Amino acid sequence: MKDAFVERHWAFLCKRLVQCAAHLSGSPSQFAQYDRIAKPFCEQAPPKNYGELLQRVSEATQLAISWQVLHERHEHDDALVDEASDESFPASDPPAWTPTHA
Repeated sequence: MKDAFVERHWAFLCKRLVQCAAHLSGSPSQFAQYDRIAKPFCEQAPPKNYGELLQRVSEATQLAISWQVLHERHEHDDALVDEASDESFPASDPPAWTPTHA
């Protein structure tokens, strides 16, 4: 017997998982990678009861956390590159040339 409550919340969970993938992806290729994981998860048969729904919520949460960790690591790497660029900026300035210097 189908449980309308469980099916409604399953559909909402799948929608939120895809939204999470879109939000945490930094590029179209990264979204495609996350979507390749989310799509099979969401294409599973809906849970039969509330206990199964809770198990799927746990699984979706683990997926989202893994994406968030990757996203934060990527942001940290970008921050390191920006910091290194800022620190090396004076060294990368070309020498000042004026009409009096040959």
